[in-house]
Amino acid sequence: MTNTTKRFGGLAATTAVLALTAGAAFSQTVEITQDMPATPDMMEHLPAEIAERGTLNVATTDGNAPWVYVDAESGEVMGVDADLVNQAAERLGLTVNWEVIQFTAGIPGVQSGRYDLYLSAMADTKAREEIVNFISYSQEGSGVIVPKGNPLGIETMADLCGHTVAIVTGSLFPAIIEDLNETECDEPVTIMETADQTGPYLAVASGQADATMNTYGVSNYALTKATEGIQTQLELSPVERFAPANQGIAFSKESTDLMAAMGGAMQAMLEDGSYQAIMDEWAVGDGAVETFTFNSPLF
Repeated sequence: MTNTTKRFGGLAATTAVLALTAGAAFSQTVEITQDMPATPDMMEHLPAEIAERGTLNVATTDGNAPWVYVDAESGEVMGVDADLVNQAAERLGLTVNWEVIQFTAGIPGVQSGRYDLYLSAMADTKAREEIVNFISYSQEGSGVIVPKGNPLGIETMADLCGHTVAIVTGSLFPAIIEDLNETECDEPVTIMETADQTGPYLAVASGQADATMNTYGVSNYALTKATEGIQTQLELSPVERFAPANQGIAFSKESTDLMAAMGGAMQAMLEDGSYQAIMDEWAVGDGAVETFTFNSPLF
């Protein structure tokens, strides 16, 4: 399996990538409905133009291990997301061209046709489904990360009131904090936003912010595995895991055939045990879904 990783700093490569990704220009045969289950026979819907091309242009965001990250030595995209997409693509006779981008560029890149799909431990939500479709492929929750030793004694969500919380722009956390401010806080939480995944960790470690929020599995993996760097200065707080979500793979609403084909390949992996083996290998087996479904948000 070829695993090619490219980094794009701006829009200079847009024209070249758009020339490769033209799924939206072709009529689709599959109609996606809410909570629609994937079946292995959907693999037959792989668009002819993508089969002829032989590759999938897939975008992701570094820094979400064990779900997805870029290996520092090899430069390859690794993790659950990578193993899942690489194997599903292989079953469709395709290789994967991985491109590493900012989280905020993922959905717009899929909408524009620059990428065939995007995934990076991202929740499938009703709001996001207004502009893209999703394959739900795992279940996760979120946690609150604080400085080592939890100096402010953050034990509940309400303990964040009056403090500064750093988050990634475009994540689901601004809405959660806004709701907290409306329902729990006399003194509101101050939101600090950053465009990249490491920014919130840096903000908390440096004292610019008092806490951050992130996918629980990502945080647990990063903070327990770290032996150096800013992660060694942080820990998961006792705040109860919140915002349970189905994590999803985003596709353009104009690419339902490709989405069906990928869902079919993944369902085949579930039925023969390959999917569970991947989840178990990365110690997230308890987040496995019972079947792959399309557009199944929990909120």
